[in-house]
Amino acid sequence: MSKMSKRILLSSAVILGMAGASGVASAQTVTLKSGHWLPPFHHYTKTTKNWFRTVEAASGGKLKIKLDKSALAKPPGQYDLVKNGVRDMTMGVAGYTPGRFQLYRMAEVPFATPSAETGSPGLHAWYTKHGFDKKEFTGTKLIVAFVHGPGILHSKKEIKTIEDIKGVKIRVGGGGVLIAKSLGAVPVAMSATKANESLTRGTTTAAFFPYESMKGFRLSKLVKYHLEVPGGLYTTSFFINMNKNKWDGLPGFAKAAFNKAGGPAGAKFIGRHWDDADQVGKNLVKKAGNKIQTISPEEKMRWAKAIKVVRENWIKKANDKGLNGEELLRELLAMMKG
Repeated sequence: MSKMSKRILLSSAVILGMAGASGVASAQTVTLKSGHWLPPFHHYTKTTKNWFRTVEAASGGKLKIKLDKSALAKPPGQYDLVKNGVRDMTMGVAGYTPGRFQLYRMAEVPFATPSAETGSPGLHAWYTKHGFDKKEFTGTKLIVAFVHGPGILHSKKEIKTIEDIKGVKIRVGGGGVLIAKSLGAVPVAMSATKANESLTRGTTTAAFFPYESMKGFRLSKLVKYHLEVPGGLYTTSFFINMNKNKWDGLPGFAKAAFNKAGGPAGAKFIGRHWDDADQVGKNLVKKAGNKIQTISPEEKMRWAKAIKVVRENWIKKANDKGLNGEELLRELLAMMKG
């Protein structure tokens, strides 16, 4: 055999060997680790696992996502947990890190959406349409944007009017501070996981939450009154994000799975389950004998006038970035209402 023939055979063998190794690598399972901070009995713990299954199914079983059993960081630290590569992905709350997600948090305005299933895909589509995710989610990749159901007021004493709410100490998340203050209440900002202790000790006597929190944080027996506000007095914007380097290094099948089961589809999935959990929470307070009321149309107008500063505030923040804040908010609300 000539030297040339030997070289050809050797080169062929190397190419075939590389192809074989590539085939083995592509057949291997990719495993991702996800952070978590909610208690095991909270509905989102189950919801996120169910959503993971949809991503895994979209990958043909070649992708696996493992959820931490306990929190590696407090709720405000979840974003950096992923950005720094300690975890591949996680769920975070935009309002827990003021100043970081100024455009993302426009979704928190009053009366934004009738349900999480409607509002969540609307937020994701709007935010990514304008490319805001590339500007605000630095160091990470936004996988799913979503919101909870309509935020309402839960209290130990009956509250129906602006006069009733004045001076009341209310547990709020980041987005609820200005709303509570504008209504004359005293906002006490804290993460959701601390609400039970706060209401138990009496450091707060009311809380802004969607209904699901009555079960998710075991609050149904700590409050007695629930004031519903059509469209929600507020909502909260959440996110599932992934470390950017991890995303860039994923094989094509894994990215395709996230693109299929994440985005608006993932937002709708999570939103629908959140709405189901809201109904469970509402049923729980009914069973406890609590009083549920809906704010009157006249009173809602008074509250809307008092908290219009919240809407104006987000418009100004967008304008300060050289954007048309009023037009952006109008479009966002239209998309969140379906």
